[in-house]
Amino acid sequence: MAGVGAASMVLVSQFLLLCLAAGAVFLFFGGLMAKNHKIAVAGILFAGFALGFWQFDVAWQKTIDNYLAKLNGQTAKIEGVIDNDPILKDSSQQIIFRPDDMQGKILIITDRYPEYRYGDRIKFIARLEEPRPFEGFDYKNYLAKDGIYSMARWPEIELLSEGNGNLIFSGLLWIKHQLKQGVAQSLPSPHDSLLIAILLGDQSGLSDALKEKLNVSGLRHLSAVSGAHVAIMAQIIAPFLIWLGWWRQKALWATIIFVWLFVLMIGLPASAVRAAVMGTLAIAAQIIGRPGDTLRVVCLAAAFMVCQNPLILRFDVGFQLSFLAVLGMIFFARPIEKKLKFIPANPDFIRQGLAVAISAQIFTLPILIYNFGYVSTYGLFANVLVEPTVPFITIYGFVLAICAAASSAIGWLLFFPIWLALSYLLVMTNLFSELPGAKMEFEIGIFWLALSYLVLGVIARRVQENEKLDFLR
Repeated sequence: MAGVGAASMVLVSQFLLLCLAAGAVFLFFGGLMAKNHKIAVAGILFAGFALGFWQFDVAWQKTIDNYLAKLNGQTAKIEGVIDNDPILKDSSQQIIFRPDDMQGKILIITDRYPEYRYGDRIKFIARLEEPRPFEGFDYKNYLAKDGIYSMARWPEIELLSEGNGNLIFSGLLWIKHQLKQGVAQSLPSPHDSLLIAILLGDQSGLSDALKEKLNVSGLRHLSAVSGAHVAIMAQIIAPFLIWLGWWRQKALWATIIFVWLFVLMIGLPASAVRAAVMGTLAIAAQIIGRPGDTLRVVCLAAAFMVCQNPLILRFDVGFQLSFLAVLGMIFFARPIEKKLKFIPANPDFIRQGLAVAISAQIFTLPILIYNFGYVSTYGLFANVLVEPTVPFITIYGFVLAICAAASSAIGWLLFFPIWLALSYLLVMTNLFSELPGAKMEFEIGIFWLALSYLVLGVIARRVQENEKLDFLR
């Protein structure tokens, strides 16, 4: 990953890549011949660094040298298939479109009606545009990491046929729509859209005003599916299947399959994919009887995702925040919890929740400031007060959604507890977003970002060493 990260910051020539590869080969074989294992290992590490450079360069060249991007600025008539679930807005919808016989995808923005679905084959005429940055946000490369190289605004669309997508994915999207419909029938606005965002990561129903309040209060992460959601599901599914009489190994394999189907259904967001990869590795370790340490699992999950798509390391802020938050919890949660002995240990979730919130905030603070130019002043306090309700909202919310999808009458009977919990979350959001000085605005450059994480890395290492000494004592 170091090579990918370095390549995302500095463009290198093919000649330099060959020099890096040659240097790695020289170090490796030179170390073997000199019987110096340290030099040989350095050669392997250097080869990994060079491979990271090469991977990013290949992925980056795809965003530049492709036929679809060359059509930007021209009016084209294109036929293809809708590649994902359209995002519905109040007056428009966003469609990810995969054209026939072309590499890449097109983001179509069109009228709210008629509604289109995943798998619809359509034909349209429009002027293709290169995605433009806005408010300092590199929208072009943000879309390019997902293979989207062009945009088409308000085209003339002709529906040719339906049901041309993958049957499994279509079925998962049908389940998702049923769950959304069940929630919408059972709860008033904005409670319904907030619960849909928490359960399914679908933020299309959230108003811009509510999104801004969630940002300022430091609670926006609750509206994205994260590791906590996946962990809660895994902790429920496996014991439930074992209770039904399944063998333990079969129950664990079924849990892995269910988690990945859920992540696929909600659109493979970075936080959920990271959690699914980590959960898969952790559960697989349990199956074979070799549980590993959390840091190793996190690094393997990150390496897997970056190997699949090197561009996410630079251009996916969600990926960055997701992994940095987990690293913060690994390094700092336990030491911070020990420092909070003045807080009553019963119930234990208060002290643990505060430690987790503080540790995650520490490791994500520099990247938040670098990308957004501000930090939530009261985000820590808001998270401490809200986090204890998240497991209940997640579990009970899924129960409500499933029951309401089966029968709207049952949804109405069950709605009050979840309405109360969501009302509390909305009150906390409004309160902490409207307090004086709710956000502090300042900016840092790439130098200060790198320096911040260098310092945090040194501190984390020192903290881990102290933890080991305390354990030995």
